[in-house]
Amino acid sequence: MAHVAIALGSNIEPEVNLAICAKHLRKHWPKIRFSSVYKTKAQLHEDQEDFLNAAAVFETDQSLEEVVPILESIEQELGKATPFRYGPRTIDIDILLYGDIETRNSKLETRNIEVPHPRMHDRLFVLAPLCEIVNSDEQHPALKTSWDDLRKSVEDQPIESTEMTLNKQE
Repeated sequence: MAHVAIALGSNIEPEVNLAICAKHLRKHWPKIRFSSVYKTKAQLHEDQEDFLNAAAVFETDQSLEEVVPILESIEQELGKATPFRYGPRTIDIDILLYGDIETRNSKLETRNIEVPHPRMHDRLFVLAPLCEIVNSDEQHPALKTSWDDLRKSVEDQPIESTEMTLNKQE
């Protein structure tokens, strides 16, 4: 069984799109667990609505090459059509980690997706939710630094907790 961690983000009708995304993810991986949902300002292209972000973890017998198209189909179903890099989106699903503790130490690439995610350690909107649902004392497979220490290193980035939850099954 492979352990998979993903990040979710939306700034176009984010409450609606995150809820729909969670429902689709549950169809494929019924035991998926979600973090809290956080609100963050857009980065790099700041002239857009705020984002809602969360993370999720699940186990699967599927290969990375099988998981990626499922996630991409969910993005397509929700109408992801980003007008420019880092622009507004209905949903964005990024694979952060894939594999068990032993296999996570190697870099995986498929369909232009690099695992572990190459920029996750720089983003509080990824690390704050991720630290809720993984053992935050474990280390980033490539950086050999604990998730908690990585989170603390970017704590100056603005982020806000929300009351929204994705763990409720509808």
